[in-house]
Amino acid sequence: MGANSFFSRVKDMTSRVVDSFIPAAYDEEYEDEEVVQQVQQTAAQPRQEAMTSRRVANGGTVSFPSASYSTSSVPRTPATGDGGTPLTVHTTKVAELKVRIHRPRRYDDVGTAVVQLKQGIAVAVNFDCLNDVERRRVCDFLNGACYVLHGTARVVSSTIILYAPKGVDVTEAAAQPH
Repeated sequence: MGANSFFSRVKDMTSRVVDSFIPAAYDEEYEDEEVVQQVQQTAAQPRQEAMTSRRVANGGTVSFPSASYSTSSVPRTPATGDGGTPLTVHTTKVAELKVRIHRPRRYDDVGTAVVQLKQGIAVAVNFDCLNDVERRRVCDFLNGACYVLHGTARVVSSTIILYAPKGVDVTEAAAQPH
């Protein structure tokens, strides 16, 4: 009888916990009717949105409806803002590509080229002032830096190599027939 009383006490405690977290069936029907009435009342009211203006980088302003905390039929996603309107950004700024030309005379001179490559500046290196041993060391160092930074290296001539940072597309132009 002791085991039965233990299980009955556990059963009573479990039912009390369940009842506290899950309301009874008649409470659910009553709450559902209240929610439906609230939704119908808010849908009947005219929706007014306040417009917010923000300055953008090119000096202009952009107006958009301010965020509201009401439920809408269109879900919010990262690609859309409030109400499912696609967000677009317009700018007049043109991307700049900077290229620096380096002519190292020794191995220690290429540190500035790597710093500029890290800053997103393309670097053209002319190896004509270096002997073969130094040229190999400098070329290996710059190739390793370019690889780590996910850049590209292209041979321009027998003594010039162009090192471009990530995001810069370097392609060789096709020869034009004469």
